[in-house]
Amino acid sequence: MMIVRLAAKNGPGSRAPVALALAALLAALIVVAWPGDAESAPLRVVVLGKTAETPPPSCPGKIVNNVEVVPCRVEGHVTGFQVNAGGVARPYEAPFDGKLVAWSITLAKPSRTDSKTTTDEVGFFDEFLGEPSQARIGVLRPVEDSKPPQYKLVRQSPLERLNPHFGSTPIFALEHPLTVLRGQVIALTIPTWAPMFAFNVSAEDTWRGSRLTGHCASKEDIQGGHPQQGVGKVKTYGCYYSNARLLYTATLVKQP
Repeated sequence: MMIVRLAAKNGPGSRAPVALALAALLAALIVVAWPGDAESAPLRVVVLGKTAETPPPSCPGKIVNNVEVVPCRVEGHVTGFQVNAGGVARPYEAPFDGKLVAWSITLAKPSRTDSKTTTDEVGFFDEFLGEPSQARIGVLRPVEDSKPPQYKLVRQSPLERLNPHFGSTPIFALEHPLTVLRGQVIALTIPTWAPMFAFNVSAEDTWRGSRLTGHCASKEDIQGGHPQQGVGKVKTYGCYYSNARLLYTATLVKQP
C-alpha cells in the first residue's frame, strides 16, 4: 500500500457551493439519462461511497530535522473498492439496477518542492508510478464462489487527469452514463497514482485491491501492479487492507 499525503481544500466554507453545484449537475444528468415526464416516473438517486464523515486525505507530509513525522500516502497501479467505510458495509455495491451518471474523488495537494519541512512528492510519485496522476471508475461483476474473490470488468468511464484538481473534490459527469445492475460494484481504477488515500483511520475501514495474494504491500508489488482496465476480463482481488479509505463516490440513478 503506497503512502502519500493529501491536503484537501474542502473546509466548511466550501460545502454549500459544492452541494449546490452537485444538485444542479445531478438534475441535468438525470434529464440526459432519462428524458421524459419526471412526474410520471419519479427517480431515486444514491451516492455510493458517501458516509457521515469523510476523513482527510494524507498529503502533504512533513519533515522535522530530516525525519518524516507526517507521511504522505497515495495509491497507484491498482483497481480497488471499499468493503467497509465509516461503519457502512459494501458501500459501493449497487442496491438496484440503474445508471451511473457521475463520480467524484477527494484529492490531497501533495508538495511540489524540496525544503526543510517538505519533499517533492509529486515528482517522486511521477517517477515511481508514472505521470500524470489519473483515475477512472469501473463497474465490476463478482465471479460467483471465487476464492480469493474475482471480478469481471463490465464497463468503465473515461480516464480523468487529476493534477489540475489537487486539493479539491472534483465531480466528473459522464457524457454516456454507465449501466449498473444490482449487486455489481463500483471500483476506482488508478493506472498511475492518485492522492485520494486516507490512512490511520478505523481498523473497520477495509478495502480490496486487484493484486495477487501475498503481493500486497512491498514497493515491488505496488510498482509492478496492474489495474483492471480490460472490459470483459476477470481479475483476482487477493489483497485485503485495513485502516485505510479510498476517497471517491459514484452517483447512481434509478427509474421505477
